[in-house]
Amino acid sequence: MLEIICDPPARSKSVDCCFLQTVRMVDGDDLIAQARWQAASDPAQGVAQLLELWVSPTRRRQGYGRKLMDAVTAQAMEHFRSRRSPLRRMWMAVEQKQQVNGRSFLMQFGFNHVGTVSELLKDEDLLVYMRTFN
Repeated sequence: MLEIICDPPARSKSVDCCFLQTVRMVDGDDLIAQARWQAASDPAQGVAQLLELWVSPTRRRQGYGRKLMDAVTAQAMEHFRSRRSPLRRMWMAVEQKQQVNGRSFLMQFGFNHVGTVSELLKDEDLLVYMRTFN
């Protein structure tokens, strides 16, 4: 049975400088997909960074990535709502050459390329994608 596990819950009070959550999608004992995102300690900023998002290679192109992204977005919105602030932006950095499919996936969710970091990675640029929420 498909289950989404959020650790810690979006409404939990963070003690550190930021809130960090892992969202796992499991089917019994099998890990299907996972995402990790963080928000700074000042919720008034309304900015979340997507640190990782992946789906098991055997489960790709079956809708799990979409379900995971929907769960992450809902968790981020709930996190900021519980702190009386809206989620304004979510962003993620991706490798230009290695993550072509990932870039396309992000664009399906309204993420747009907003910046490029050159000379950080060997032989490729790091691209910054951002989604704005109204």
